[in-house]
Amino acid sequence: MVYGESQLALSWLSLYNLDTEKGQKEGFPTMKYFIVSDVHGFYRPLITALENAGFDKENGDHTFVSLGDLLDRGTDTIAVLDFVNALDRKILIKGNHEDLLDDCLYREEFGMHDYHNGTVQTVCDLCGTNAKNVQDIFRIARKNKSWLNYRQQLIDFYEGDDFVFVHGWIPIWCNEWRRGMWNKARWLNGMEHYQTDRADNKTVFCGHWHTSWGHCHIEHVCSEFGRDANFEPFIDDGIVALDACTAHSGKVNCYVLER
Repeated sequence: MVYGESQLALSWLSLYNLDTEKGQKEGFPTMKYFIVSDVHGFYRPLITALENAGFDKENGDHTFVSLGDLLDRGTDTIAVLDFVNALDRKILIKGNHEDLLDDCLYREEFGMHDYHNGTVQTVCDLCGTNAKNVQDIFRIARKNKSWLNYRQQLIDFYEGDDFVFVHGWIPIWCNEWRRGMWNKARWLNGMEHYQTDRADNKTVFCGHWHTSWGHCHIEHVCSEFGRDANFEPFIDDGIVALDACTAHSGKVNCYVLER
């Protein structure tokens, strides 16, 4: 397994690095990855999606996967962070909104894009009601234990034998994508790139861009944001895109990958 350039203690996964058919034949448990993306601080839709998919945090064969953007826009930031931090088996990919929050906290001022992206709400959630002045807001938010615990577990990508977990897409600017500029790749729309920019013939699981874009502009089966918009996962050869645009649709997609 390849974890990206960030360090992450996931050595236990090697015990379950089994082909599904081989594992079933030899009586070994099958690892199930419960993959979500772009939760954006919506706790109840996240829990509903995981429950509907059969996720059991006590099951040693179940691993939670977030493809990034766990924060911003929703009002349940702390609940989402605490839920994820408490899980024993998880893979946490860094999204562009985690980058935006980092930038805002160390800039110590709000830009217009912070209001648009929901970062202001997240900073206030992390700070609570303890600030006495504007500088206090950022200082307290930076030291929030839930945020720091989550932040230190983030990685750029995670690679298995036949799949890759990313946020937007793989870096498309160099031949060795594993060493590419992931801070820029997090902003890519994978549905625009999967037919030409591949990850060594592996299926890329991604988020960042609402799946209705693919259903509208590639499959031509619905509108992008109209009443007929489809926010179900966009699946094709080499890609599984999962961003359900939760702030708009009210749902979180959860894809179960068995290996």
